Amino acid sequence: MKLVIEEEFYGLFLENDNTGSVIESRALGEGFRRQDKRHITVLSGSTRELLKNILDKLSLEEKRVVLDKIKNIFEGLKWEFKPKEIYRIKKTGYVDNPNILENRESYINIVEMPDMEIFYLKLNSLLKSNLPTQIPHITLFTKGERENPKWYGIPIPSTEEFNSMNPEKIY
Repeated sequence: MKLVIEEEFYGLFLENDNTGSVIESRALGEGFRRQDKRHITVLSGSTRELLKNILDKLSLEEKRVVLDKIKNIFEGLKWEFKPKEIYRIKKTGYVDNPNILENRESYINIVEMPDMEIFYLKLNSLLKSNLPTQIPHITLFTKGERENPKWYGIPIPSTEEFNSMNPEKIY
């Protein structure tokens, strides 16, 4: 597992991950593609935008100090996880482009990851904010309508968002 900190993404890349092999033939038979860069997103998407709005109110020096503290929190956790249920989720909407209505589907593996909650507790304490906790999951297979399959993923920034996708438990 490799910790990754980039401007738009905090997460964990998984090497040699075979999670989801129990549903692979089903997913591929339904026209899904295997997510080759398996990862667990910790901070991205709309939550990253909320964080950016908070940071934009700070001076450059304050922002640097806060980002260093966030990096230390992120790197200071073990990020161990245990795979749990596999779900199929669907979303129709304007996901990445406000001009393109699209349908997306994914098979995801929810994971038990106690450090996700700890990260957000510490982050919210540091920022005096209430950022929603990302749902810890691994995207296994994706299907979408755009030409570039790298855009097929479905952001899941909160429990509310996950529940709005009418998740179907598969395994």
